[in-house]
Amino acid sequence: MAYFDNSFLTDRLSLRQRVARLFDTPFDRRARQMSSRIRELRAMSDDELAAQGIARDAIPALVLTGKLP
Repeated sequence: MAYFDNSFLTDRLSLRQRVARLFDTPFDRRARQMSSRIRELRAMSDDELAAQGIARDAIPALVLTGKLP
């Protein structure tokens, strides 16, 4: 019986995502970057955020305004 390990495929884009990227605007790219940054910050613990001077409820506003410490 064959075994296929697809763990290396987790970061690959689907065909639909690759085609959509062809038609991306700078606004789409910026929105993706901001969404990724918000996801990263929300994944941090409260202690890690406090060390950077960020309150959890202020994450979206700080990312959208670009005022991260």
